[in-house]
Amino acid sequence: MASDKAKRQMTHLESMSMTESVVYRPSGADARTISALVDRPGADELGHGQAAAPELRVLNDATDGIDATELDLGADSIDVAERVGGAAAARRFKLQTTDCR
Repeated sequence: MASDKAKRQMTHLESMSMTESVVYRPSGADARTISALVDRPGADELGHGQAAAPELRVLNDATDGIDATELDLGADSIDVAERVGGAAAARRFKLQTTDCR
């Protein structure tokens, strides 16, 4: 479960319009909209004219984010746009950390 500090930080980021609404689609459960801090590295950052997949930071929380214990990396997906203002598409993801303190 996300700490109170992490929840306050996410609320602050939301109030500054720094987060985006994304749709988390857990396998075998109803989809839900959550807030995420989305980082989209540009092609210039990687070189070779290719952009990396967006990196999302969400609360480690079953209600306001994604609880790490419910995460199924092989089946769950998140609807997020590759570019700001673009159409959201379901994407699989990999877990980098569950530390959201």
